[in-house]
Amino acid sequence: MSGFFQGDLGVLQQMTKTLQDAGEQMDAALKAMSSSHVRQRGTGGLNRAADASQNAWQYGLGQLRQSIQETNDGVNKAHDPYKQCGGAVGQALDQIDDFIMGQTGQLSAAETTKGVK
Repeated sequence: MSGFFQGDLGVLQQMTKTLQDAGEQMDAALKAMSSSHVRQRGTGGLNRAADASQNAWQYGLGQLRQSIQETNDGVNKAHDPYKQCGGAVGQALDQIDDFIMGQTGQLSAAETTKGVK
């Protein structure tokens, strides 16, 4: 009976892995942007615009990295309780199934005994 109850623990684990990979890519992007900072790209106006753009990207990537980490932490915290709950529900359904099958077996035995009399 519990065979129909399935959790997507594999999907949850894949989501965690994908988020970790995205976080690593964000870190690499932030490092690449900070190390490639060249002071003279052209006119003063172009340099200021490039600096402002780089600062905005660094801020945005930093915020995205923080959100990824918070989501990843939440997924990790949810995984084990989700797995435990799935196991407990599966056990409960198995017990119900065993009880029902036991009752059905008792009814069949009683009907057979009545037929023999």
